Amino acid sequence: VLFDTRLYDLDIQDGKLKGLILKQGKEADHSKHFKADGHCSGEPACLKLLGDGCFYLSASCLLLAIGHSARDTYEMLYKRGIPLEPKAFAVGVRVQHPQSMIDTELYGADRLSEKRRILGPAAYKLTHRCSDGRGVYSFCMCPGGYVVNSSSEKDMLCINGMSYHDRGSANANSAIIVTVRPEDMEGESPLKGMGFQRELERKAYDLLSGVIPYETYEEFKNGVTDPKGVTEVENVTRGYTGAADVAGILPQFIKADIIEGMEAFERQIRGFSRGDCIISGIESRTSSPLRISRGEDMQSETLGIYPAGEGAGYAGGITSSAVDGIKAAFKIMERIKNEAYNRG
Repeated sequence: VLFDTRLYDLDIQDGKLKGLILKQGKEADHSKHFKADGHCSGEPACLKLLGDGCFYLSASCLLLAIGHSARDTYEMLYKRGIPLEPKAFAVGVRVQHPQSMIDTELYGADRLSEKRRILGPAAYKLTHRCSDGRGVYSFCMCPGGYVVNSSSEKDMLCINGMSYHDRGSANANSAIIVTVRPEDMEGESPLKGMGFQRELERKAYDLLSGVIPYETYEEFKNGVTDPKGVTEVENVTRGYTGAADVAGILPQFIKADIIEGMEAFERQIRGFSRGDCIISGIESRTSSPLRISRGEDMQSETLGIYPAGEGAGYAGGITSSAVDGIKAAFKIMERIKNEAYNRG
């Protein structure tokens, strides 16, 4: 395990993976692994020091499970000619309601404290097909949770949600997100979805110089450009936050579908579209905006590379990503077994 170290480049020869170029971060020091001649101090000599914090690792097999936000790796794969294709994903906002309201609506008021003690704070999962044919749905619902800043690039802002083990905060929060299709974005590059995400994150950052923007749902729905964010709902956010025009960040079709979805969800959970619930932005990292092409054997066209999990674009969420990784591992085991058999 090499901490604070990233995949910097690939050595590909004749359509096959031959090695990895890794680059250590500021907190890492892998010099102890190398002898004076720059080769690995252990056996076999699979590492070679290259300089400028980079070193070479011989490898004929790479399980590429990079997650959906490894943008520098996506760009490197594109430059190396690894086949990529854009795919649909979803973006939107994060909404906060009092957890007590969600509990009452889902459990009923009768013996509510006993139900909460046995079942825990109530959770929901909501979906709606909009009039324009797109899906709008809740995602990563966090009972008794917090809205958190999850930015990973300079001068960009995105948010997420989380709950501590006790699920003990005053609010329930969830992403309310809308499907975005490749044809919604300009250009032919497989990286265009990543560019779409970045544009939204730059706008979110620029609103308040990196402070998490929020407004009430009533302000969001009515297009108030100078919102005050006045509400009786406690704003349960980890990170600085301030009132701003969240709706103005979004393309019009996403804003319209979020509003349609919020009104539809009111029919399932009374109070869901209450005017003073809190809308924060921007939720842009729900899944990978592209897919790393692979065949039935789980390999890329570049032999030896096995894209897997959410970052590969074939899974969405923890469980499906884990299953996808297991499938890839079985294919790698099968390959190793066949190579050993062929060698006699």
